[in-house]
Amino acid sequence: MRSEWLSLLTAIYLLFFMNGTFWTKSSVFLKGDAFAVIALGIGLLAAFTALTVTFSAKYVIKPVLIAAVLASVSGAWFMDRFGVIIDGEMIRNAMETNRAEAGHLITPAFILHMVLFGLLPTLFIFIVDVVHRPILKKVAVNLMIILPCLLIFGLAGLSNSGTYIFNIRQHRDWFRSLNPVFPMASAAGFLIGESKEKDIVVQPLGMDAKVSDAITNGERKPRVTIIVVGETARAENFQLGGYVRQTNPELSKRDIVYFKNTSSCGTATAVSVPCMFSVYGRSDYSHAKALATEDLMDVLSHAAIKTEWWDNNTGDKHVADRIKKTELFKSDDLRFCKDGECLDQILVDGLDAWLEKVDGDSVLVLHQLGNHGPAYYLRYPEEFRKFGPDCRSVEFDTCTPETIANAYDNALLYTDHILAQVIDTLEAHGNRLDTAMIYMSDHGESLGENGLYLHGAPYMFAPTQQTHVPFVLWASPGLQQSTGIDKACLAAKADAPLSHDNLFHSVLGLMQVTTQIHDPALDIFAHCRNGVSS
Repeated sequence: MRSEWLSLLTAIYLLFFMNGTFWTKSSVFLKGDAFAVIALGIGLLAAFTALTVTFSAKYVIKPVLIAAVLASVSGAWFMDRFGVIIDGEMIRNAMETNRAEAGHLITPAFILHMVLFGLLPTLFIFIVDVVHRPILKKVAVNLMIILPCLLIFGLAGLSNSGTYIFNIRQHRDWFRSLNPVFPMASAAGFLIGESKEKDIVVQPLGMDAKVSDAITNGERKPRVTIIVVGETARAENFQLGGYVRQTNPELSKRDIVYFKNTSSCGTATAVSVPCMFSVYGRSDYSHAKALATEDLMDVLSHAAIKTEWWDNNTGDKHVADRIKKTELFKSDDLRFCKDGECLDQILVDGLDAWLEKVDGDSVLVLHQLGNHGPAYYLRYPEEFRKFGPDCRSVEFDTCTPETIANAYDNALLYTDHILAQVIDTLEAHGNRLDTAMIYMSDHGESLGENGLYLHGAPYMFAPTQQTHVPFVLWASPGLQQSTGIDKACLAAKADAPLSHDNLFHSVLGLMQVTTQIHDPALDIFAHCRNGVSS
């Protein structure tokens, strides 16, 4: 087969067989404008052909076409099944996952899909005898194909330019679902960014930090704040925020404040967790900036506060690089762990003993596995299967939307129990410690709304289900008194819009840390202290 024909066949396969999501969106956005759809198909086929013919050279064509097919087939699976957009942050999330988490996505159905639509076409490309022309003639023939294709692409775009431009502006996710062009461009951008980040040197932050009322001669009790970083919990399904189901029966009985209008920094763990602990707000945040600057845990350490991180997720995302950390997800404790994952009870198991040893101001972070999907049913023990029947599979197409939601809500119910246990354990040490708990989820989750599942949608058009997160505060009476916090004032402001931007400065305020980088405007406690709120 001539190399040009192999390139054309591959272009047709990629564009029309591996772009179900793109063409579905095209038909909806273009509202049945048959001419616009046909012109789009002709123009994109010309562009795909020009692209594949560009690599139509000996020793190059087969590896490039095989890589394009495999990337396209795997991308099509996740885009068509879950409605995700494969951008740079989604790729980062995938690169930073662990084997157990990845195993829930690499299912038998996925493997069969890859064999039928990926392995067989690539096997054909591998075994076909590609006929190449002499080098000069090949360059001439390739140009004779590429240039007219680019011209057709341009004319097709101009023929309906107003329609296309309007829809691109209105639906920014449209061409981001063009497979494998956008995913491969995102992968290239990710790799370039990774190479640049290797030489980053962390710059100090908040070296002037100190506790304003540091303990001297036992004048006050040590303060302990536990920050529980939730995973994939969306506020829409929190009973505390008005959800019809009782997903927070235990927290509802605790003396907490629930901030019901909190938004996340990102829609994936790899973005949100480092952003939560960063001095940069969402509008200024970048992965490179986070790597280059010390974070909240470092500033607390500079203030002589003991800091520690317990992880039951996929890692601390470099937040705890310079403090003590324990990776509980690597545990083989059969009480909680199975197949490389542990129930979140493991986070509470050693908490009482840890508190017994506290002899100074301390901040402990508990990083949950929480509601991480698609295996929601593995996130809670049998006794928390309150909502049923629950989906017991990672293959969502074998479950109904109702059973998926049931499994998700059961996982939230279990998180409610874990948080109540944290509060009760802290309360039990009230005779010796002044304590508080902050719970904030890293991002939310889509459960089939508008055809979307899971999370990781680009923030600019992510649904609120992925960006609206729960935020819970509990503070012991002793801590409220020693810091002058007016709980009634906080409760009165529970409906105010907040975000991950508030965590950094609020924790500093809660722990009475003074530093030039503390921003009172982002500290939820700054205007709710005795003598201030009044």
